[in-house]
Amino acid sequence: MLNINLYELVLRVFAAFVALALHEMVKARCSTLLGDPTPKKSGLMSGNPLKYLEPIGFIITVFYGFGWGRPTPTSPLYYKDRKKGIFITYLTPSLINISVGLLVALFVGIINVVSIQEMVGNHPVMVSVTLWIFQFFAHFARFSIGIALFNMIPIPPLDAAKLLQVSVSPNTAVKMSQNEKLLQLLLMLLVLFGFVNGIIDPITEMLVSAAWHW
Repeated sequence: MLNINLYELVLRVFAAFVALALHEMVKARCSTLLGDPTPKKSGLMSGNPLKYLEPIGFIITVFYGFGWGRPTPTSPLYYKDRKKGIFITYLTPSLINISVGLLVALFVGIINVVSIQEMVGNHPVMVSVTLWIFQFFAHFARFSIGIALFNMIPIPPLDAAKLLQVSVSPNTAVKMSQNEKLLQLLLMLLVLFGFVNGIIDPITEMLVSAAWHW
C-alpha cells in the first residue's frame, strides 16, 4: 500500500468507485424488480452512483482491492417468496461483479495482443491516454472480482450474511444477530492484518490471469 503513487491512486479510486457502485446498484434494482419499494424510497434509484458509496468500505477497497458500499436497504416482506427473493437480491450483485470483471479482463487480454502503438500510432498523448484507460480496466477487473469474493464472507453487512440467515434455523439467525458487532470487529482485524487478502488475492489473480490468457 505504501508504494502506491498518485497516478496509481487515481486509477484505484476510479476503479473502486465503479466496482462498488455496480454491486450496490444491481442489488437495489433486483430488490425493486421483486416488488420492494425501499431502495426507491431511500433515493437509490435516482441514478446517482455516489449514493452507493460508504467511506470506510470505499477506502478499504482502494487500498486492499475489495470492500463494501453503502448497505442497500431492502424489505424482504415485499417479496412473494422471501427466501428466493433474498437469494436473488443478495447473490446476483456478486455474480454480476464476477461476470463483468472477467469480461473486462478478457477484453484487456485481447487488446494486449495488439500493441497500443499499433492502435493509436506514435502520438505520445494518445498512447498515454490509451494506456491509462487499459490500466483502469485492469484495476476494475480485479476490484470487481475482489468485491464479489469479499461479499461471500458471511458476516454483516456483507451479502453472504443475509444468505446464511435465511438458510439456518431462526434460533441460529438470532444468535448471529446478537454477535454481529463482535464478528464485524473480527473481520476488520482479519482485513487489516492481511488474512483476508491471503485468501481473496490469489483467487482474484487466478481468475483475471485465466481471462487474460484465454
